[in-house]
Amino acid sequence: MTDCFTRFNGIVAGLEDKGRADLRRQGLPETAVRHRLELDMRYGNQLVTMAVVAPRPRLEGIGDVVGLMQLFATDYGRRFGQGSQSPEAGIRATTIRVASYVQGDTVEFDTAPPDGSATAAAPVGSRLCHFAGVAGAVDTPVFDESALEPGRSVPGPAIVTTPTTTYLVEPGWRIETGAHGAIWFLANSPEKEDRR
Repeated sequence: MTDCFTRFNGIVAGLEDKGRADLRRQGLPETAVRHRLELDMRYGNQLVTMAVVAPRPRLEGIGDVVGLMQLFATDYGRRFGQGSQSPEAGIRATTIRVASYVQGDTVEFDTAPPDGSATAAAPVGSRLCHFAGVAGAVDTPVFDESALEPGRSVPGPAIVTTPTTTYLVEPGWRIETGAHGAIWFLANSPEKEDRR
């Protein structure tokens, strides 16, 4: 059993060395490098795998293994409901991962919503769409990612496509982009403006 811990800890140490070397190549001081041990775990042959952050960087005994299993079971129950855990199927650690990092200053972004002075974006096309509560198909303007530049506004109904996602703006709503790229969905209401 001692050999298993020695082998495991050797793998972790090797990953830490690689992370430390990578950060040194980026010009960061070696003394500032920190590491976080993470394990992807799952029950038996289930496909659901979850990351568990180990409270210690090394496994020294059975107590550490039991602690990891309890962390996994607690998180599993929180996500899928208490009683959904199945320890009788066994627990597998499928991935050992070390996150190497240097703690930096916290960056504070401006989270203020747009001030209403946004300029309208220009559509690049249109398509027929159906919306809940609206009879029949609606000729809906389509915008590309340039519509999401800070200071732009897209009134609904609209579709905004980007390389990574698509935004659907329903009738009666609009989206505006804040100074740091935060996308705000704003309801058009004469009495009160609802913000999401």
